[in-house]
Amino acid sequence: MAQTMSPFKIEAYLTWQNESDARKEALKNAEQLPGETDSAFQMRLDAMPQPRTWLQFAIDPYEDGAPKDPSANAPGMLDPTDPLNADSLLLNPEWARMIPGQDFESLYFYKQSQRGRASSLERISEELFPSTVSRTSAADYLASPWNIFSQKDGSRYEAHEVDNFWVRTGFNALAGTWNLVYVPLGLIAMSFAVRKGLPNLFAAAADIPDEVAEVTLGD
Repeated sequence: MAQTMSPFKIEAYLTWQNESDARKEALKNAEQLPGETDSAFQMRLDAMPQPRTWLQFAIDPYEDGAPKDPSANAPGMLDPTDPLNADSLLLNPEWARMIPGQDFESLYFYKQSQRGRASSLERISEELFPSTVSRTSAADYLASPWNIFSQKDGSRYEAHEVDNFWVRTGFNALAGTWNLVYVPLGLIAMSFAVRKGLPNLFAAAADIPDEVAEVTLGD
């Protein structure tokens, strides 16, 4: 069964996204000052806050240092006793907490926050497979319109709910195979449709000048 990030982690994820967007925008809009050499301008850009990976942000959100202790059992060998690590998300108990299934309220909040952000392709991807959801079986990766493992009430057949080992194995094998082939099949169908449709489009476009000329000369 899929699992949804805790509200704590989702909020932190959005904070990281906002930080990354702001830093990318600042670097993009930076302009060379009058009399500033190219090398000095580049050095100033390098000194500006740089976009961080999600893990880098999670380790040290405030960028005030993340002391490590090789003997520590904490994630990333962070020293849990050092005050500088008090902001680390990895040391917060809420970091590892997950909500069973796809939590509607959390996902709605997350999806709404993605509106107007990034490219159309990325927004579509987030709508189908939100980054805040952790999937645990092949069926979790199937978008609902393509999910052939749905029951009458719209819920999914879940392999972990099947007691029989062979039936469960067959279910996972079928789900995994379908997950691998439905996207290529869709692309092939789209390619076929485009190849069939393009000649008609070109023919229609080629007829336009003749039709315009006939109408003009007829007038």
